[in-house]
Amino acid sequence: MNDAHDAHDERDPLERLSTAGFDLGMFDDEQLELLAALSEGELSVLLDIKERLGDVAPEVEAHSSTIPITIGGLLF
Repeated sequence: MNDAHDAHDERDPLERLSTAGFDLGMFDDEQLELLAALSEGELSVLLDIKERLGDVAPEVEAHSSTIPITIGGLLF
């Protein structure tokens, strides 16, 4: 696991999501507020899912029609 998964990471959730490659510019203020309030467990799950999806297929493939749009929209 990389440092984005470190349970002792003191960075805020938005910084950690951004560092992990999430495009936070696609979210409105209300959605960013929700993401900023994620618990450590919720954030870890989200980061782990993104990392595992990235391990399975390159980003270009992740945007293909074979991956549900909701996953693509959330994680890319």
